[in-house]
Amino acid sequence: MSSYDKEREKYKPEKITTLFIAESQPPEAGVASSRQFYRTDVIYREDRLFTNTMRALYPDANKLSEADLKAQKETWLREFQSDGYYMIEVLEISLAHEVTKEERQTLIRNALPRLLERLKELQAHDAQIILIKSNVFEVAAKPLRDAGYNVLNQQLLDYPGRFNQRAYREKLAKLIA
Repeated sequence: MSSYDKEREKYKPEKITTLFIAESQPPEAGVASSRQFYRTDVIYREDRLFTNTMRALYPDANKLSEADLKAQKETWLREFQSDGYYMIEVLEISLAHEVTKEERQTLIRNALPRLLERLKELQAHDAQIILIKSNVFEVAAKPLRDAGYNVLNQQLLDYPGRFNQRAYREKLAKLIA
């Protein structure tokens, strides 16, 4: 189990009602990344996945500055947990930015059998699933649906990178509504 998996486990709900599946784990602790969703040890400058997810799900999060939202990360993660939300990644490794889309999709395709095992381990068969990022949606949506999982998004949910934050929040809020 990676150090990130240990951090994530702290926030696992008793029953997962909505499972978010992103692409790959963040880099090690202390490395600047927009994907450090469950890490609370450091305030990450570009913690876009966390801040945009909270703002899409919780109207009160929109009332806070980004700095205040990040400073209260533990509280918001507990809220996320208590609402039955949980986030995992298809890939149990971190990918460098230089990995091409084609390479990423091949890795995701190869990871699908393990993802299905993990979903069973999480007892997430009744959970709603939201796929984050085009690579994940394009490769995993159909196999997950074919396996009987309830994938909510019928189109890709943009990763909240530098240019897709607003689209991510709007699409996620509609999916959850």
